[in-house]
Amino acid sequence: MIKDGTLCFEVSDKRLENIYSTQNCTENKIICSLKWINTRNKFSLHILKSLFRYQNKYWFSGKETDLKPLTLKQFLFLYPLKYLDQTRLSRLISNLLVMNPQNWVINLKSLFISKKKYHSYLVKELVRGNEDALKDKEIQRLLAQKGVYLSLRTICNCRKLLNIPNYKERTTYCYEKDITFSDYMMLLKKYLNKIPTETGTYELSISSKINYLNYKSNVLYIGSSKNLRKRITNYFGNKLKNNRLSKFINNYDVFLRFCLNQNYILVEKKLLKNFKNIYGELPKANSLGG
Repeated sequence: MIKDGTLCFEVSDKRLENIYSTQNCTENKIICSLKWINTRNKFSLHILKSLFRYQNKYWFSGKETDLKPLTLKQFLFLYPLKYLDQTRLSRLISNLLVMNPQNWVINLKSLFISKKKYHSYLVKELVRGNEDALKDKEIQRLLAQKGVYLSLRTICNCRKLLNIPNYKERTTYCYEKDITFSDYMMLLKKYLNKIPTETGTYELSISSKINYLNYKSNVLYIGSSKNLRKRITNYFGNKLKNNRLSKFINNYDVFLRFCLNQNYILVEKKLLKNFKNIYGELPKANSLGG
């Protein structure tokens, strides 16, 4: 604070006086701290402006396929700034949040993607944009028509990166024509505001495959609710009665996707029935349905 025209350091909360001592705090230390805050703000503004220019198309469209591959090293080469190195850049983008024109709060780190991640978005766009399920060979052919040449193994790895089901799964319960799921998101509190408060059906999965009687699948639970956000919020407390689901949430990175619909209970029953018919049993965390 400034008192009588001079800078001084003061602990406003008396409970913290033992932690933050003012005895050895000199004016020079305060000035250095203020200068570093100012420098950090300059770094942040430079990073934001540069990313806005580089990812301009994505900024206004919000489409993942409009993102351009970008590494920290490449960014510093294109947009150099004195004293800004890879370590500082990495630390800053991990903590900087901005709101884009679509009113989404995004982390600047998400604007740095690898070529593999970019190719994964292209694969996802093809899979979601076709009414018929596509085999990896067909995905390869369609990408080649766009000038993107990938091996079948790379396409398979791209699918796994974004947890996109294989051809057999997409021809069954996952991608039926009358059911359109959202993109996958991690089951974390910070993403709750992205979940609507409307009626719908949802699916929980993990990145590794779960053994079922007939086949393996990532899916662990299928449910529905009159208020999706309210239902998902319950998964972060200690009142979750589903012990099997609780074990997965506590021990794995769980992913969520949802489908908005008025007949959410009927859709849930349909998905559970299809799952049981194909995999021989219900999802591991479901006890009723199908």
